[in-house]
Amino acid sequence: MGPRPQEHSPRRAKLLVILIAIIVSVVGIVFDRMLLHAGVPRNFLIVLSNTLTGIVAGGFFWQAMRRELDHRDFVSRRLRIIADMNHHIRNALQVISLYSYRGQDEKNIKVVNEAVNRIEWALQEVLPGNVASPPLTGPPLARKP
Repeated sequence: MGPRPQEHSPRRAKLLVILIAIIVSVVGIVFDRMLLHAGVPRNFLIVLSNTLTGIVAGGFFWQAMRRELDHRDFVSRRLRIIADMNHHIRNALQVISLYSYRGQDEKNIKVVNEAVNRIEWALQEVLPGNVASPPLTGPPLARKP
């Protein structure tokens, strides 16, 4: 599978949580100082400072939730593409395996070529934007132009 992307590593997530906690705490302290300096009465200062700090923390939470939903949507789309690829490739490979045991007459070569073309179509059309893979290697089959 390979290494996980950096943005989803547990260590990076922990550091991000600690960083956000520090930022929200500092913002709360700054709001307290600013409101005290502005002459806001102490009773109102606590409510106002906590409200402003909560808004900042809520903004961080909203951003994190939005990113998580985007990531889930991305994974869901990728799983649908993989399911489509699985369907197309399995169907084409069934034909290839069935006809690979038969004699190499013109009809069998045509059926195998059509199955190979379906696999190539699936790799090119169902997975758009991917780097084109090199053509299938092996003995050349009689292909239609």
